[in-house]
Amino acid sequence: MKIKSELRKAILNSLLGKYSLYILQLASIAILARMFTPDVFGIVAAAQVFVMFFQMLATSGLAPAIVFQEKVSAAMRDGVFSFSLIVGIVLALVFVLIAQPLFEWFEFKEGQVVFYVLAPCVLFSSLAMVPMASLQKDAKFLIIARAEIFAEVLSLGACIAASFYWSDISALALKFLLVPILRFIFYYFSSAKTTIGIPSFGKEIAQVKKLYAYAKYQISFNILNFLASNLDNILIAKYFGPASLGVYEKTYQVMRYPLQLFTFAITPALQPILTKYKHEPKIVFDEYFSVTYKLALVGVFSSSVMYWNSRDIIFFLFGEQWFDAVPYLQILAISIPIQMVLSSTGGIYQAFGQTKAMFYCGAFSSVVTLIAIFYGVYDESIISLCRALVIAYCINFMQCFYVLYKTVFKGQRKVNFIKLCALLSLGAINLFFEPITGVSIPTYLDSFLNITITSICVIIPLSVIFLAMRKTKF
Repeated sequence: MKIKSELRKAILNSLLGKYSLYILQLASIAILARMFTPDVFGIVAAAQVFVMFFQMLATSGLAPAIVFQEKVSAAMRDGVFSFSLIVGIVLALVFVLIAQPLFEWFEFKEGQVVFYVLAPCVLFSSLAMVPMASLQKDAKFLIIARAEIFAEVLSLGACIAASFYWSDISALALKFLLVPILRFIFYYFSSAKTTIGIPSFGKEIAQVKKLYAYAKYQISFNILNFLASNLDNILIAKYFGPASLGVYEKTYQVMRYPLQLFTFAITPALQPILTKYKHEPKIVFDEYFSVTYKLALVGVFSSSVMYWNSRDIIFFLFGEQWFDAVPYLQILAISIPIQMVLSSTGGIYQAFGQTKAMFYCGAFSSVVTLIAIFYGVYDESIISLCRALVIAYCINFMQCFYVLYKTVFKGQRKVNFIKLCALLSLGAINLFFEPITGVSIPTYLDSFLNITITSICVIIPLSVIFLAMRKTKF
């Protein structure tokens, strides 16, 4: 079947590119976590939350809209590129103006310079939107990965060099500043080999209106999703302090690695391929659930290993100064299977042009997530916040697939969803056992062996389930 081969090729290219990047990022984070304290990471992370919000506004959800278009003219390409320049400049200036009030609101004792240093990130992220969309539309995921790797290596080197001459906060901020700048440079010149072509500044800025019929709900969804995903960081920085945010942010980062390695690597490949078959929902339905079954099993594996080896993983990646993250990781790890499947739904909504349904779905999910965050802050406990988030993810999963069946998979078999739920529930078995974390400082060899043994013990039964699924056409 043509869709199967196209989807498999796109996913494989995306996986190869993303895996190369994530291996490098793991090494980068391991180095930086040993160079800088949780306080420093917390201050930079707090500033980054607002930078990412402005970056999201700058891109305006137009990248998926460009991918969705069957044909993008040179006038549209250049007009949207000019629009991205104007929006990027305006938002970067606005961020500079509010930098000091933001810093004062957090009541940090140091680090105001970070809020100014990161402002240009908004401009270059906006400029990178059109070149990146042109690469995504042609499924050139390996080229996108090379850009990410190029930016990561050079920014890491600059950060390490700067740490000898600058303050820790300034050196770390430089690393996050250089990434979008270098990424834009590589995207821009690489887009010359795409069907859309390399963009230049054009006069027909009004061309952007043609994309907003698709993008308006995407923008609204992005805003709601951003608030739900990042309000916890903002409130933890405000009410618990930068050190607590540094620890929590690293915990969340580790928990999301499986999502990055699998779901976030697969999802970009879904939209450009499945969009070609948007008039054949039955075909898309079968292929999508074939992917989600595998994602569910990988999620259960990742969740189990993190639950049982949270202390070893934290020590192996970041060192003993980050052990406060262990109990948070154990709790959040339970949600990994559900998050992996849930994160893949965006590509389906976008492929079928159902961004309005995705917005309503995101609105509900955001409200549920925000309630969970406010509860954790009100209880003055990050542990309570983590538990509430796990419950919120479960509710959001059920609601999202309900909407998916109502808007995209109309009349398709619901038994596939029941099978998916059965696979996801395997991860809950871990809750019946209490992992032994120990109190002594492990060695790197001990941590590696513990993780390896647990991985083998988990992967054997899951492999049996996977083989049984293939034989019975699950």
